[in-house]
Amino acid sequence: MKSGDGSGKLSRRHFLSVTAMDSAICMMSPKRMAGLEIPEFPTSYAALQSLPPGAIRPEGWLRGWLEKQANELAISLLRVSEPFMGAYWAGDEKPYHDGWWAWEDKAYWTDGAIRCALTLKDERLLRAAMVAVDYTLNHPAADGYLGPAYLLPPKKDNYRFSHNIFFRAMAATSEAGDNKRIVEAIKQHYLGRDDANYGVVHRNVVNMETMLWCYELCGDPRLLAKAEQAWSEYQTQAGEPIQGDLAPARVFANTPINAHGVTYAVVSKLPALLYMHTGKENYIKFAVAAQQRIFDRHMLVDGGPSTSEWFHGTTSLDAHETCDIADYTWSWGYLLMATGNGAWEDRVERASFNAGFGAIKKDWKGLHYFSSPNQVLATLDSNHTVDDRGTSQMAYQPNPGHHVSCCAGNVHRIHPNYVARMWMKHGRDGLAATLYGTSRVKTTAGAGRQPIEIVLKTNYSFDATIHLSFHSAKPVSFPLYLRIPQWCKNPTIAENGKPVAPLEMAYNFAVLRRTFQPGDTITPILPMKTAVTSWPQNGIAVEHSPLVYALPITASWTSAMEQPWSTPDFPEWIANPESAWNYGLILDSSHPDAGAELRRKAMTSGPWTGPPLSLDVNARKIDDWRIQQSSTNPQQRFTPPLPNIRSAQVSDSVEKLTLVPYGSTHLRMTIFPHLAPSLINDLTTARS
Repeated sequence: MKSGDGSGKLSRRHFLSVTAMDSAICMMSPKRMAGLEIPEFPTSYAALQSLPPGAIRPEGWLRGWLEKQANELAISLLRVSEPFMGAYWAGDEKPYHDGWWAWEDKAYWTDGAIRCALTLKDERLLRAAMVAVDYTLNHPAADGYLGPAYLLPPKKDNYRFSHNIFFRAMAATSEAGDNKRIVEAIKQHYLGRDDANYGVVHRNVVNMETMLWCYELCGDPRLLAKAEQAWSEYQTQAGEPIQGDLAPARVFANTPINAHGVTYAVVSKLPALLYMHTGKENYIKFAVAAQQRIFDRHMLVDGGPSTSEWFHGTTSLDAHETCDIADYTWSWGYLLMATGNGAWEDRVERASFNAGFGAIKKDWKGLHYFSSPNQVLATLDSNHTVDDRGTSQMAYQPNPGHHVSCCAGNVHRIHPNYVARMWMKHGRDGLAATLYGTSRVKTTAGAGRQPIEIVLKTNYSFDATIHLSFHSAKPVSFPLYLRIPQWCKNPTIAENGKPVAPLEMAYNFAVLRRTFQPGDTITPILPMKTAVTSWPQNGIAVEHSPLVYALPITASWTSAMEQPWSTPDFPEWIANPESAWNYGLILDSSHPDAGAELRRKAMTSGPWTGPPLSLDVNARKIDDWRIQQSSTNPQQRFTPPLPNIRSAQVSDSVEKLTLVPYGSTHLRMTIFPHLAPSLINDLTTARS
């Protein structure tokens, strides 16, 4: 992110776009970019490689958040709601609402639950999630096929999509325990039969992800060939309407996207995986171009793409499905690995800290199916998006999609995946801090692959200072890469209390090439800055580097219970507003620091329920801006669009509003009408 004129005001394009220089870097071979040697695994063109689940242990508030996830909805969903109560992937062959998606939903939950359990060493959650993995491993077909017979051909649909999701859970189990049995079983699944039409059916092609994971570990060239064939066939089929939006003619033309959000997320990353295994530059160019279309045209202020099922615009009422937060952050992590450019993790960070926390009830009792920058109420009929308008997807529920339960499962992957990718291997002997949070990592580094531990302590993203301490039995020489977010213009790093200058920078990483001694300390400081961003319909939003700020609306909560989707202890939550929200902000976009006063409080163990940061801003109430009523049902209400300020009833009284981090809100206003000084003068003149 950058400010082109130094004013502090960012256009949406600058604010959420990879710059031309970054795009060029992303299209370079990572081996040329960083002078990397070829690693000793088939993924020879990857700049970075993830660590096994469990190698990174979260601490502080980050651990507390994951423990709440594990102890509440993650472990409870199996008894709270269909289809999670069913034995899908564990012997149940019954179709769910005449479809395949129960296996998809349970696979999402299994993957998230296993990764959360491995991260926390939570044996209870791990045992619950491993039931399906163990059953599937112990019941292969004669030809090696894994999974339910219901997902076998001759069905021409997305029947094999859920396999890739479930196999990611198996992959996590294998990586954490060096389980060669899982690698062999997955290899036999893909090579034992050839009837899935991976390159023809648009979601089935996502199985390339698991094929390539398996190839990396076993080296069987047939898996790589099968993956390349699937992508080639997919491109050949791209003339079909459902796949046409990922045809090269549209991707490289950077047209607006007309596609299903989750499908685009899971498919558009696949060429980056092929690049990591082949070095063919056409693959990475395609993957980067596919993402650039999102950044240029479809990004919301909270870091998530505008994808309430299908792609839409960027107004205050546009929204994203919670599945998209999980799937896009996962996909952008692969782009980081392929390119070595830390800018991709800027996007993961923004989406995780804002969209991710903002979609979840802070007690981990429910979540949104759709969440939006502006949501002044969340009831069982307040969904204001064009997709299923008037339905319950914007209430907080343990299973907000009901019989389409993908979000209830997929939400469990968002923050475990953030933790799992906080540190990565860089080349043969380096280590990279790619995302920040209080944690400790145990891995190896240096030419001799010496065991090391790095302890990271920080209140990031509520504070700019990060403390790292190095622990090993003896000195270790290796390059340490520290991500410097693009929003940070004046970073500093101290080593054992002494400034490091000048900083060696490489692709949004600061690089320290050192022999690290036991007990060494490294202290990056990433100064943060308040900025104002512009949005459609005269809208503005306020951010302080990685965090977007919103007006929290006091909610009146009531509960409802609807079997088989909820229970008395995990009901559906209805939130109506009790505090005023209809304000325009008085801000001079060229001097945001002068109009938004940052306030700090003591850091707590639960910063998303008691945020330590807030921003005070001046505002005026817009008296005739009210909740929108349905034209057919006066009892049904919706969050309204931004008003036309020039014809609105703007109060003369100036009020002070306190904005808090977006992720700490349930009901919120994030994009406000902009009461610019020139507009206020015009309104005053007109009244006089």
